[in-house]
Amino acid sequence: MSTEVVMASNYQKTGHFFSSSLKALNGAHAISLAAAHHSVPVIVCAAQFKMAPEFPCSYDQDSLNMIVGPQDFMKYSKGDLISKVELQNPVFDYVPPDLITLFISNIGGNAPSYIYRLLSELYHPDDHEL
Repeated sequence: MSTEVVMASNYQKTGHFFSSSLKALNGAHAISLAAAHHSVPVIVCAAQFKMAPEFPCSYDQDSLNMIVGPQDFMKYSKGDLISKVELQNPVFDYVPPDLITLFISNIGGNAPSYIYRLLSELYHPDDHEL
């Protein structure tokens, strides 16, 4: 059994901090739920420049996510099966702040509840709505 889960963010706009939640690669939400079930802390590592003054919602998947073709996990050679199902392959997951224990960036470690304060130091209030 694991003693902690560490998630890293990528360069391609994945893993952005949103207030105190996280936009990460697909599967991050499931891993975070499993960690919470087993009382294992989830630590997110990302550089400070990946913090963004955006506030997505888990139900607003159209603005949060990209849906790509299913060819990576379902081969077209299985044509009889593909014609009978509708497949969605989301690129990102939304991880809510209650599943994250600690954010670590180049300026130090912070609890999810403190990210809002960091954003107010990084961005002028007029920059929150572009």
